[in-house]
Amino acid sequence: MTKKLDDILASWAAGRNVLLYGPPATGKTRLISELFQLLKQAQQGTSGILLDPNESEKPFSRPSKPLTIPQPVKVVWTTFHQSFSYEDFIIGLRPDITSTGTRLRPWAGLFLDAALELADPDSEYKSVVIFIDEINRGNAARIFGEFMTFLDFDYRKEGRVAIPLPLRQLIYKDGLSEPIFRLGGKEAQIPENFTFPKDIYIVSTMNSVDRAAVPIDSALARRFDRIEMRPSLEVLAQLWSIDRDTIPSSIDDIRDTLSPLLAAYLILDRLNISISSDLGPEFELGHGLLTSIQASETDRGMEQESLEDNIWRGIATAWDDIIFPQLEDRYAGRPEQLIDLLRIETPPLEGEYAWKFRRSVSSALISRTLEPVRTSELNVDVIKRSFRWLAG
Repeated sequence: MTKKLDDILASWAAGRNVLLYGPPATGKTRLISELFQLLKQAQQGTSGILLDPNESEKPFSRPSKPLTIPQPVKVVWTTFHQSFSYEDFIIGLRPDITSTGTRLRPWAGLFLDAALELADPDSEYKSVVIFIDEINRGNAARIFGEFMTFLDFDYRKEGRVAIPLPLRQLIYKDGLSEPIFRLGGKEAQIPENFTFPKDIYIVSTMNSVDRAAVPIDSALARRFDRIEMRPSLEVLAQLWSIDRDTIPSSIDDIRDTLSPLLAAYLILDRLNISISSDLGPEFELGHGLLTSIQASETDRGMEQESLEDNIWRGIATAWDDIIFPQLEDRYAGRPEQLIDLLRIETPPLEGEYAWKFRRSVSSALISRTLEPVRTSELNVDVIKRSFRWLAG
């Protein structure tokens, strides 16, 4: 995560926007939300940003190196969705009701308002950072419209080819536009040949798995530095105090003694290798799906065996509610691959196994479909045997 944060700051320093992309639960939104809070609270100075992944409560601190953008920084958060529009992000017309009647007046969206903020001589801010979560859940090309050009810093003020704002929706008189309502209640006017300010930066996230999301077109994507957020076993190893150097290349000899957390660690590793081979790495399962599994403070006084049983059941609950639904979604229309993934045709030689083929109640008919099961409702010995077998 520290490297990802450094990459964001380096992109801003180079005059580039940032797109974090990857499967769900890989820390994209968490990273930018922590960065949002830090920049929101930061005061003008020479402090930079440091991320310590071992500090789960307050992972960010302020080292001596400077930020790469001018301070103070105004931060703006938004999430794109199917109803989010050009009018919300750039400029739109809204009715303004007065004593003399009703007329349509221009209102600035988030992106234009950022430009107006830096053009305001009374503003305290020197730069604006816009955080866009789930950028591909809206029609991003339509939302940005002609302002897609200004994602490229070369066409902004102080750029190599500064281009005036193409706001043909506005009425100009005597070199100034009609008044524009801003988000904070102020009004502003734009002079003719106004160029987009330099110090406006965007950091966004994109889910690489969701089929319902709108793909980012190439013209928009090339204006972002793309930073991949991959599932990280290292995060789980740190969270669960797993020494990866002690894990053998084959677990056959230690399978029956696998701890619940090591089993969960190995399961995620095995599932993601299979998913990557079958579907591609962008469909892997994020480590965040498992970070909720740990011994709670209320469990600390339990006997070791009871504590481990609770963790096993926590793994089973996470499997039922989070992980298996993700697998069903990824392997929709590929039942044989899911059967192989769950090792249904090669179960343990002894004892009950959680996953099996569906059988007819009144005959010997067996279907090559899964018997519905909630593993969290099974006997804990079955849970242990099943997840240890699934681990490798």
